Amino acid sequence: MTCDPKLINRLRRAEGQLRGIQAMMKDGRDCADVITQLSAVESSVKRVMSLIVEENIQQKLADKDDESGVAESLKLIAKL
Repeated sequence: MTCDPKLINRLRRAEGQLRGIQAMMKDGRDCADVITQLSAVESSVKRVMSLIVEENIQQKLADKDDESGVAESLKLIAKL
């Protein structure tokens, strides 16, 4: 799998958000604020997952000799 640097940046941002959430929890911040931030991280990670699956599908469709590749991509979609 070729990795787009933008995906790594998205994951690093999510990692930073998670550290921030841990600090919020240690500071006793309001539960609603913590949940809001966790939801943002979840959305970010899901977006990365969908971009990876999208790239995978494009690669598999480009390789018309490998019909099993599309089935593998469909399994990835099911995990989303």
